[in-house]
Amino acid sequence: MPREPPVTKTTSSDISRNLGTRLDVYTRKMSIKRAPGRTELGFLRVWALAGVGFATIGLGWTFVADSRATDAANKVTVSVYMSTDCPVAMRTAPRLAKLETEWEAKGVEFTAYFPNEGETQRRVADYMRDRKLDFPFRLDVGGSKAKSSGVEIVPTVVVRRGDELLYRGPMDDAKVTEEVKTHYLKDALTAALDGKEPKIKEAEAFGCYLMAGDPIPTMEEVNYAEHTAAIINDNCLVCHRPGEVAPFSLEGYDNARKWSRMIAKVSSERRMPPWLAVEGVGEFSHEMRLTEREIATLAQWAEAGAPSGDLSKAPKAPEFPVGWRLGEPDMLISMPKPFKLGDDGRDEIWNFVIKPDITEPVYVQAMDVKPGNKSVVHHVAAFIDEKGASERLLEGGRDGGYQTFGGPGFAPDNMLGAWLPGLQPVRMPEGTGFLLKPGARIVMQVHYSKTGREEVDQSKMALYFSKEPVTKPTQMSWFVNPGIVIPPGDPRVEFKRVHTMPKDVTLYSLMAHMHLLGKEMHATLIHPDGTRERLLSIDKWDFNWQLNYMLKEPKLIKRGSKIEIVAVFDNSEDNPSNPSSPPREVRWGEETTDEMMVLLLGLHMHP
Repeated sequence: MPREPPVTKTTSSDISRNLGTRLDVYTRKMSIKRAPGRTELGFLRVWALAGVGFATIGLGWTFVADSRATDAANKVTVSVYMSTDCPVAMRTAPRLAKLETEWEAKGVEFTAYFPNEGETQRRVADYMRDRKLDFPFRLDVGGSKAKSSGVEIVPTVVVRRGDELLYRGPMDDAKVTEEVKTHYLKDALTAALDGKEPKIKEAEAFGCYLMAGDPIPTMEEVNYAEHTAAIINDNCLVCHRPGEVAPFSLEGYDNARKWSRMIAKVSSERRMPPWLAVEGVGEFSHEMRLTEREIATLAQWAEAGAPSGDLSKAPKAPEFPVGWRLGEPDMLISMPKPFKLGDDGRDEIWNFVIKPDITEPVYVQAMDVKPGNKSVVHHVAAFIDEKGASERLLEGGRDGGYQTFGGPGFAPDNMLGAWLPGLQPVRMPEGTGFLLKPGARIVMQVHYSKTGREEVDQSKMALYFSKEPVTKPTQMSWFVNPGIVIPPGDPRVEFKRVHTMPKDVTLYSLMAHMHLLGKEMHATLIHPDGTRERLLSIDKWDFNWQLNYMLKEPKLIKRGSKIEIVAVFDNSEDNPSNPSSPPREVRWGEETTDEMMVLLLGLHMHP
C-alpha cells in the first residue's frame, strides 16, 4: 500500500516551486495534534496533482486525522479503481463523493487509481474536478497496482487496514437503478473502524473490464484487420464514435483493442447491440443483431489478445451523414428552453410540451431526433395531446417540461414514434401517417442518463409529412392490463390478456412497455381459425431499451382475430432492478415503484 508522503517544513517559495506544474489543487481542513516544541495553529493540506503521484505540503507542523484509523498499522485506506470513460464509474461518482467526505472526517484515506490505457493527468484531473471527487488520484500505468490487487473490473474499491485486505468489490449494489440495498463499502468501513472484519469481504464487481494495455500478440488466426473491424464498423460505430451518444469510441484499432474484452462480454450476453426481440420471431426493419458467428469471432479475438493483423487490409470506417438522416425535415421543433440535469441519482424521464405552428391537419410519416447533449439523452418518444392534458401537468414542472416515470402522465391521442441511438428512422408507407391537428401539442419525452456532473440539454425533433393523399391514417393503439397485482417475493409472476380485433387492421409496428420488474413479454396473433402466429417475443426485458419494432412488411389482421399478450414479472429480492427492498406488492401505476403491462400497436383500422 502507498504510504502517506512525509510532512516537511515548507516555505511559500517552496510551495510555489513545488507546485509549478500542478494541474489542480485541493484544500481541506483536518484536525491536528501538537508536535513537541510546536504551536497548534492549523494547517493547509494541498494535494498537488503533478506528475504521476501527489505531494502533501505541510506548513511547518505535524498533523494526523482525529480517528481510530491513524497509526500506520491500523490505518484504514480505500483504493478506488476508476476509468474516465466507463459509464458505470460516472454514475457512481456522486455517491462516492458523498461517502468519501463522510469517512475522510473519520480518518479513512481515499485514493483513486486510473489503470486503463490512454488515461492522462489532465483528463483525470478534469474528471475528478467535474464530479466533485475531492481526494488524491494516481495514474496506475500498465495497471500493475490494479492487477496485484485482483482488480478486473472498474469501478472496484479495495479496503485495507494496514496491509490486511478487508473488502474488494463494488461500492454498493446499485447495478441497474440508483437504489442502494447493500452498502458494501460503508459496511466494510464501519467494521474496519470498530476493529472487526466485514460480514461481506468480497462482492462481484460490475462495470467495465480493466484495459491496462496488456502485451498484444502481433498476429493470430483471428485478427482485427481481416475479421473484427468490419463487424465493429457495421454494428457499433453508429453510436461508438467521437461526438456521438456512446460514452467511448470504438473507431480504429487502438480504441477497439482497448475495449475488446468488454465488446466480447456484452455481445455474448446480447446486451449490445441493443435489440431485445428474440431472433426468429417476426421480421423487422433495421434489425440491430449480431449473428452467432460474429459473436464467436469477437470472443476469439478478445481471448487471443485482440491482435491487429495487417492494418493496411482493415476496412475504412463508414461515413455517416452530417445532417438529418432522412433529409431536410418538413418541420423542426425544439425543447422550449435549455433543460438542466442534475449530477446525482437515477435516470430521469422528462416530458417537454411543444405546440407546432400549423394551421391545417398534417400526417406525420417519420420523425428523427438530434440530441442537444449526446452524453445524457438515452432515448426520445413523441406523443400527441389534443385535449391539453400535458399543459396542466406543466404546472408542477420546470424549463418547459414535467417529470414522469414510464408514460407521459396522460392518455395520449396518438404516438408519433420513438428515437434511440443507432436506430435508423423509418418512413411509414405512402398513403399512411399519424394525424397531427392544429392546436394539438407534441409531448417530447426524453429519457436522461446521469454522467456524475451537471449537464444541459435542448434537443430537436424533425418531422416528415406525407406528400401523397393519406388513405390509411395510422394510430398507436394501447393494449393494456391495468388489473395486474404482483405479489412480493415471487421471481416469476405471469399475466395474460387477450384482445379481439373488432375490424380488419393493417399492422405496422409493435412496442412493449413494462417497468423495472418486467422480465418477459410475448405477443401472439390468434387467427379466426385458431392458428397461432407469434408477433414479438422479448425474453430478457430491459427498461432502458424500449424499442419500436417496425415490420418489414405490413401485416393484415382479419376481424375477429385475437392478440394475446403474456407478460412475466420478477418481484423477488434477487431482481437487481427491483426498486423496493424488501419487495412489496406492486400494482398498475405511473411511479417507479408501480408496474405496467402495455403492448403498443402501430396500425390502421379499416372502415
